[in-house]
Amino acid sequence: MLNPRDCKFDIIILGGQSNAEGCGRGPVSNEFEPNDSILYMFDKRLMTLDDNGLHIVGCADHPFVVETAKERFDGDFLGDFSLTFADSYLKKGYLKGDRKLLIIRSALGGAGFQKGNWGLYDYLYLRLLAMLELALSWNKENEVVAFLWHQGEHDAFERNIPSRYERQLTDLLKGVRQKAGVEMPFIAGDFVQDWKSKNLESCNPIVDVIRKVTVDNARCGFVESVGLKSNDQTIANGDDIQFSRENFHLLGLI
Repeated sequence: MLNPRDCKFDIIILGGQSNAEGCGRGPVSNEFEPNDSILYMFDKRLMTLDDNGLHIVGCADHPFVVETAKERFDGDFLGDFSLTFADSYLKKGYLKGDRKLLIIRSALGGAGFQKGNWGLYDYLYLRLLAMLELALSWNKENEVVAFLWHQGEHDAFERNIPSRYERQLTDLLKGVRQKAGVEMPFIAGDFVQDWKSKNLESCNPIVDVIRKVTVDNARCGFVESVGLKSNDQTIANGDDIQFSRENFHLLGLI
């Protein structure tokens, strides 16, 4: 079994809600092939989020585990844009020497600031910091190279106030950068157009804030989603809020 203390990692943080967690279904033109250079760090406890709050099933002295990265399976393989991002990072030669990539999977479907999940004193934010602190402690040469974020749908239809959302997202970015000890690139993305187009009144103010945060802070980027299809547009399953598996793969290309 791999001992993460024996590795030197370029770390990619993955945060947000379901489109960051990875829920894309359907066929893909190019399968992601797991390899020993791309690893996941995740919480092995089962977490669910509903109208009654966050539920954690099971406990462990050491809940965070590291395994070879691969698409989740839930009846079908589920797309994940961090895998395509990591694969592109590898193929473009950014990973040097004997280093490996470690993706910190901290996203959870349905999570938001308005629901009390991602604020500076909220569980998912504090869990992300704990995962990051542990990963950095394994080797003094470990460093964070990217922070991938996709979130905002819940804050849109729960009508979070845009000025509050801007403060919350900015505080999260600055807090994670402080913990990482580096001003790593922060990359956020637009919503699925299929769902967004039906909810422009609530979506546009939140997406405008996400764009603004990426403009107002250094080393940030915003990824457009025009032309990328939802699960429903791809396999007609009624899910118009999440990208399909193929379009997750396209979203993560660098």
